[in-house]
Amino acid sequence: MAKAQLRRTLHILALVLIIALAVGLYKAKTDAAATEAHVRQLQNGIAEGEADMRALRAEIAALESPERIERLAQDRLGSVTGSESAALPESEIAARLPAPKQRPAPE
Repeated sequence: MAKAQLRRTLHILALVLIIALAVGLYKAKTDAAATEAHVRQLQNGIAEGEADMRALRAEIAALESPERIERLAQDRLGSVTGSESAALPESEIAARLPAPKQRPAPE
């Protein structure tokens, strides 16, 4: 009788263990699928960010192009690259520069 009860108890414990392992396996697979979906979402976000960054770098390159800057200088300031009219005489340079700042004397 004791052997039969022990055997029955072991069968119940084995069944509980199998159920617990099955539930744990299901939870692990579900968590792995959710994590994989999150990783895919993050990778898509990274790809979009990199595409935006490439577009911004191309825009910066276009805005910094020497031709554009020369055109703006000519349109807005009336200066022409390499023209003597754009160069200031030496006497005018000193008048346009700010006065040097006085440094306090070391103590």
